[in-house]
Amino acid sequence: MNRDSTMKEHVALFDHADRGWKQTFQSIVRSRDSSIVLAAAILVLLFSLTSGGQFLQGSTWPTILSSTAELGIVTIGVALLMIGGDFDLSVGANFSFSALIMATLMEHGESGLVGMLVALGIGLFIGFLNGIITVFLAIPSFVATLGTWLIWEGVTLVVTGGSTITVFQRSVVLNLLGGVLVGGIRWEVLWWVVIGIVVSIVLYRTPFGNAVFAVGGRAQSAREAGVPVRRIRVISFTVCGLLAAVAGVVQFGHLQSMASSYGEYYQLYAIAAAVVGGTVLTGGRGSIVGTMLGSLILSMLDAGLILSGVSTFWYQAVIGAIVIVAVAMHTRLSRLVRGGD
Repeated sequence: MNRDSTMKEHVALFDHADRGWKQTFQSIVRSRDSSIVLAAAILVLLFSLTSGGQFLQGSTWPTILSSTAELGIVTIGVALLMIGGDFDLSVGANFSFSALIMATLMEHGESGLVGMLVALGIGLFIGFLNGIITVFLAIPSFVATLGTWLIWEGVTLVVTGGSTITVFQRSVVLNLLGGVLVGGIRWEVLWWVVIGIVVSIVLYRTPFGNAVFAVGGRAQSAREAGVPVRRIRVISFTVCGLLAAVAGVVQFGHLQSMASSYGEYYQLYAIAAAVVGGTVLTGGRGSIVGTMLGSLILSMLDAGLILSGVSTFWYQAVIGAIVIVAVAMHTRLSRLVRGGD
């Protein structure tokens, strides 16, 4: 009897320890942003070694952060939309078309402020149109925005003839959009951080944000609970379109030139950065902070591969592999957290 009692105590002790380890692991898993920070730190270490220390040089990081900001602003809008259960494949065309209109207006003598306001208005309209087409025509967002992507890409080529538009004269607006702020860091990095903070507050601290999560998690249940699903989706599309235009004008402020090719693949990179940052493809879950870190990781990959002497042709292949791994990890870890197989 004593031996049996001792065995039972040992088994109970091991079960308790196992549950304790499992709970600890689950708490770590739930903190997706922590794992993304770890991944970024590993990349910094890896590229520091393979680039002979160039990756850690002070002159490298302003370039990485500028690239991150331009992609990151787009990605914040895309992540917001994905959390709500939708996609926008037109953000790349929106990015370049809006900025090209601003460049064209300035080329013809309009002020930078007028050009910027028109560009942002165009981006907002494109996003709103995407929402109306998707929601009220009951077309899957992936298909609807694939169509609008091709439309706006074609319109851009017609308007510009496929040429690059360059504005040589600096202005206050261009400086505030993409000029140097301090120590080589540009204003666009500040705008990216500010937008990330604002969208995070809206998403996690307002009824609208709660509604976005509810719609993405289960639209029918949200509708039965009184959530205006159509309105929430249209607003999310509109915000996404506006942020794509914001990203376009800040890049134009940085480079003072714009072409239709500048936004090429941005829609895919933005989705990839959001997925790497923990936003699930099925909607209902995601993190703006994680999304911003995902954008940083993609930009570090780009710079790190170049500084390490690896062909830039590998960039897309590496991103594709990372997306597959990220989705597989998120799926597996979510099952572990739920206690599934």
